Amino acid sequence: MHRTTPRAVRGVAAFAAGALLLSLTACGSDEPAGPATAASGGGSIDVVTRWTAGNSAAAAQKRVFDAFTAETGIKINVIEGLEAIDDQVETAVAAGKSPDLVIVNLFDKTVGWLDAGVTVPVDQYVKDWGLADRMKPEALDEWRVGGVAGGEIQGLPFSGFGWPLWYNTELLTKAGVAEVPKTTDELVAAAKKLRAAGVGPVAVGGNDWSGQKLFYQIAQSFTDAATIQKVMKEGGYCATPSVVNGIKLFTDLRDAKVFVDNAAGLSADDMYASYYSGKAAIMSAGSWAYTESKASGTGIETRTTLGGFPVPDGAAYSKPTAYQGFTGVGFMITKRGAEPDKIDKVRQLVTKFYDQPTVGDFVKDASILPPVTGDFASSATDPLLKASLGLDAEVDHAVLPDVWIGAASDPITQVLTGAYGEATPQEICAGLDTATKG
Repeated sequence: MHRTTPRAVRGVAAFAAGALLLSLTACGSDEPAGPATAASGGGSIDVVTRWTAGNSAAAAQKRVFDAFTAETGIKINVIEGLEAIDDQVETAVAAGKSPDLVIVNLFDKTVGWLDAGVTVPVDQYVKDWGLADRMKPEALDEWRVGGVAGGEIQGLPFSGFGWPLWYNTELLTKAGVAEVPKTTDELVAAAKKLRAAGVGPVAVGGNDWSGQKLFYQIAQSFTDAATIQKVMKEGGYCATPSVVNGIKLFTDLRDAKVFVDNAAGLSADDMYASYYSGKAAIMSAGSWAYTESKASGTGIETRTTLGGFPVPDGAAYSKPTAYQGFTGVGFMITKRGAEPDKIDKVRQLVTKFYDQPTVGDFVKDASILPPVTGDFASSATDPLLKASLGLDAEVDHAVLPDVWIGAASDPITQVLTGAYGEATPQEICAGLDTATKG
């Protein structure tokens, strides 16, 4: 799942990291788990993964791990990544108990892991491991330092994603909303009708990453991509009129009660629960949730139409906006994993994930957008994924903030919790400037 770590869970990081250290100490030996091939010589790999139990990708991941160990005799010591996975791994590295491979999003502190010496660049591995000709250039570019061509590649992207708006058209129709809103004026009008019908409008976790992403989607409504990228990276929110106008648009929508009540106190889990149960008619959620929505057993996937976030008059975009990218889960190799006794084992495991059947398995199970070329249409069995793949003609893609705001993500989320409350546009932009430069 594509997410950013909320401040609330940071307090448990030390305890969590201690558990990780105990786990690595207990299971980090190089004893073979089964019959080893001559090529691998057995041994083990320590892996911290974001794909934990309950995640839609967990089952596909386990199939890869099991097949890999059966084929090579290399044991995989799996440590589940916590919500504060960045702190979890950093603490382990500092204690001399580094994992070899981290399966994680490019977000928050992980954006700075290469500079911090936690991980190594993978440019040469992309070439040497036969991935250069298969990887989509746009996927690799998003994992380059600074998100720019020519920057070192920080990790190997795997879980591409679409991130549209979800509209419960059954609830919209019952409330008298004939069509999915395309403009912010239409959205405000729809919100009034939904509230009159006893239904929440836009569900969002104003207290975590989900609210952060939706805020940025709205705040950049009047700003071109290059400008918003610069502001996200360097600050200057208050000094950029188009961004201030976008922030004012956000507060206008907030004050028009477009978001559900008490959004500032809600989390992404609250957002999903509210939308899946029919208590709210709209949410912004990524393709990782397609299979999870079906698994909820509510039938919500049959009542959902995917689209973009409505745009205002004078917007920089001609169509409603959505996110799309490849900064979802990928493979980051630590310095320990790059050492001579480990790197070939890491190579064998990582490249197995990029086999055509394996990628297809993840498309089917977790609705990922593949980072490699190939025909995966037959694997896209989820109806929402199929609908998502056809959205390009209906939406414009906004700039996802993760790579640009980097380690400022946590303090920015704190500022934006206030934005979902009662903060003024000036207070919001000033807080974002402070968080970015702090």
